[in-house]
Order: sequence, then structure tokens, then C-alpha cells
Amino acid sequence: MTDTSAIVDPMASPPFAVRLRPYVDADRWLTETIETSPVMMADLGGPLPEADIPGIHARRLEGMAADRLWYFTVELEPEGTAVGTICLWSDAVAGELRSEAGWAILHEYQGRGLATEALRLLIAKAREDGRWGDIHAFPGVSNGPSNAVCRKAGFENVGEETVLYAGRRLACNHWVLDADGYGAG
Repeated sequence: MTDTSAIVDPMASPPFAVRLRPYVDADRWLTETIETSPVMMADLGGPLPEADIPGIHARRLEGMAADRLWYFTVELEPEGTAVGTICLWSDAVAGELRSEAGWAILHEYQGRGLATEALRLLIAKAREDGRWGDIHAFPGVSNGPSNAVCRKAGFENVGEETVLYAGRRLACNHWVLDADGYGAG
């Protein structure tokens, strides 16, 4: 008889429950912590200057107020500890709108399945909303954990693509979650 006690179901919920709450002005510290961290930004071309944070924060709040993007703080339940962010927005690419998801979990909370669970919650919200169509994600080719998040959430890797982020050209894997596949098509 085979011992299956050590087998982990990659689709199982993490040992920590998470929730998404709308990003608010008081979450600026989270943007600063993530965006200026050499560790957190290693796969995105390095940390951003602290002087850029007020503008980034303001654009997020303005985009949410205009309903052009969703930006959420990822919190642990039940205590509400903020552990990262996740977002969904649309950009014009080659003349067509393309929805894209992005996430960042604070370094000390990584490796616990929190990004995967946050992405599942975001996809569920997108399904309910119905306006986002196919959802794309572009983790760096060397970012194994974020590529694994895409795979676990049901995205398909359609190849490599060079992406411009904060004025930097990044080699990324292009992942797509088909709208029909998550019930929004």
C-alpha cells in the first residue's frame, strides 16, 4: 500500500485563509514596502525610487475610483493582517484591450500559497463581474513562484514576451486564462 500522507494537493486551500479588500489610502505603506524593496522587485528590474511612490499610489486610488482597475489588499483572515496586493486592469495592446492580473505578497509571507489563493479570489470576482474577458499575466521568466501561481490557477503559458514595466524591458512568460474557462466568456 502506498503512503499518500505526504502528497499535497496543489489546488487545495492554503493553511491560511485570505480575503481581498479594496486598496485604500492607508495602504500606501504596502506600496512603498513592495515597490522599493530590492528583494520584492528583483524580477521586475529592481526597486523603484521612493520619490515615485506618491504618484503610483495616487494612480491606483484614482483608477479604482474611476472603476478602471481593481486593486486589492490581500489580508489574512480573521485578523486582517495585510500581506500583499493583487490587481486587475485593462490596457490597450496592439489596438485591443487586454486584461492583466498582477500580484505581490510580502517576502516574509511568500511560499504559503497566499498568492494562489488571492488570484483564485480575484478570478471569482472577475467571473461575477463579467467584463474582463481573457485574463493575462506576465511573470518574469526567472520568477518560478509567480509562474507556478499562474499554472495552479488554471492559466495556460502561451510563450515568452518582452513587457515594458516602469520603463524597463522584462523577459516574461505570457500566461492566459480563457474567459470561457473561468466562466466569464
